[in-house]
Amino acid sequence: MLEHIDSEDIANAAAVLADADPETAALVEALEGCRHPKAGRLLARLGQHPDPDVLTQLRADVLQLLTLTFGRAEALRRLQ
Repeated sequence: MLEHIDSEDIANAAAVLADADPETAALVEALEGCRHPKAGRLLARLGQHPDPDVLTQLRADVLQLLTLTFGRAEALRRLQ
């Protein structure tokens, strides 16, 4: 059975979106519906207001996770 776990390294998407820049908001919205444990950690990292270099790496990490979860075509669609 699935459990809800509150953890410092897992962020709430709504909280991250509240003060996110447009690129960060797009990445958060792309992760919507992804239940992989890594999605929560990526949300937490996005919520830390990453600098442009880190944001580039996060975009690659989000693409990789979405590709594993939903397939390449859906991952690319979500990131458009």
